[in-house]
Amino acid sequence: MRRTLTWTILLALIAGVAHAESYEKILKRYKVLVKRTTLRKRTLGRRMLANTGDDRALPILMADYAKPKKPKDQVRYVIAYMVTDSFAEEKHASAFAQWRAKHKKPMDAWLWYRTLILHHETHGGDDLVALAKSDKLLWFRAAAVEVLRFRLDPVLLTLIPALCAKLPDKPVERAVMLESMAAGLAAMVEYRDKPELTAPATALFKQMDRPTTTKRTKIVMGRYFAKLFKSRYVWTNGARWMGELRYAQSGGKVASLDGYAKKKPTFAGIEANGDRICYVIDMSDSMLTPLKPAELKKLPKGPVTGKPGQKARARAAKSDAWKKAFENVKWKNVKNRFDAARELLKTSLLGLEEHQYFTVIWFGDKAATLMSTKGLVKATAGNVKKTFAELDRIRPGAKKDGRPHGTLRGATNLHGALHRAFKLKGQGAVGAGEYVNLSTWKGCDAIFVLSDGDPTWDDWAGTDVRDPWDQVGDPESGARGQSDATTLNFPGPYAQSGYLISDVRRLNLYRKVEIHCVGMGEANMSTLQRLAGIGIGQAISLRGR
Repeated sequence: MRRTLTWTILLALIAGVAHAESYEKILKRYKVLVKRTTLRKRTLGRRMLANTGDDRALPILMADYAKPKKPKDQVRYVIAYMVTDSFAEEKHASAFAQWRAKHKKPMDAWLWYRTLILHHETHGGDDLVALAKSDKLLWFRAAAVEVLRFRLDPVLLTLIPALCAKLPDKPVERAVMLESMAAGLAAMVEYRDKPELTAPATALFKQMDRPTTTKRTKIVMGRYFAKLFKSRYVWTNGARWMGELRYAQSGGKVASLDGYAKKKPTFAGIEANGDRICYVIDMSDSMLTPLKPAELKKLPKGPVTGKPGQKARARAAKSDAWKKAFENVKWKNVKNRFDAARELLKTSLLGLEEHQYFTVIWFGDKAATLMSTKGLVKATAGNVKKTFAELDRIRPGAKKDGRPHGTLRGATNLHGALHRAFKLKGQGAVGAGEYVNLSTWKGCDAIFVLSDGDPTWDDWAGTDVRDPWDQVGDPESGARGQSDATTLNFPGPYAQSGYLISDVRRLNLYRKVEIHCVGMGEANMSTLQRLAGIGIGQAISLRGR
């Protein structure tokens, strides 16, 4: 069946229904939609019910959470998001407490985080402090810290030293708590030059220098300390940050060229802090759109700074393999958006150090790693050469209606690509519950995203019955169509930016992966900026004027 897409203006529809119809009528519609085959329609039914704000809807949606249909994990994540979004009133705090008390598995950590936000708003931070200090499940303790960070509660300043004195024994579990605390400290920017910051900052700096603290965690902590002290440099030793604290509190500022800043990977003009880099590259059909002269001129065709370029050239001079890789960056062949993305990626890979790791995830209708980077691979000449060769083998398909420049790999499944990035565990990937799977802490620690449009597809597309409000159209070109078909192919909820952003917040709640975004063409820069904000990264546009 030819792909079709609903042109439902969902937010307007849901809001209109919630105001114009009685709860009973909406409940009736929910009961029909929740039995449908696709996640999109079931989510729509639940969202309509949630948006009534009627107290009678709350136990129904909580029951759906308790006994979800496949995909069970995604259904639960979406319900936790929409319910806490629609029922965030003091009168529901008790019901939320009872709800989370019934669900105590690691995968319920997102529910705990979302419901604890309201608990903090209505009861203050004392219960969250107690939870963080308790012997409860690691993920629930960390969720309490994350809520205190989100609420900018200064109680974190006294909680952090206490937690540092009693950290988990396992290195990765220590990492979860340390990284959440570092993020929490960075949120306390108003205390940067005040004595209240001294004890919690000192406690974290000392933990940073302990041999049991992993290199990845030192990088993550360094990012947040750099944000707190507005430092360009991401040092990975606590002694350096202790000096920064002293200067900040004495009204001064110190800068140094020492530390992690020497090894920054770069992509399209953005510098990242990490050793395990995931490139998420748009290969939707629209990436074949020719570049305008202004866009060609705006492309950062060379290294960001002299150092990475000099290193690449030095390697090329000493190694035939590196020389061939270096010569394979061909900017003169760039005609369209995908050509540009390919050469930007090659340039970035040439700047990596051989001790660093990388993987490339593409997305169209589907999302997957390149065959040459099924997991994170070392940035050696051989691995870079294999990736270059695979990229160069990608060719446009035939032109067709709505695709005047040819076809690549379909629609824009951005969520699918990001989801896979967070599932990586080094070599291979994990299944459901990736955000609370400690093996993923060996996965990527920085992500570069390049895309040219709004998300239009996800991993949970499926065929379903057409409703009166559904219109046919092309998700990639935006053109509406005409059809009397009674069934259509619908994307899941993550084709909408709101759900996508919420789920990336979940995925990165504990991981603290740095996320940088590059927009081309019609890219929704608002969405890309929000994604970058989740990963304390940057978002830039390469669209020429």
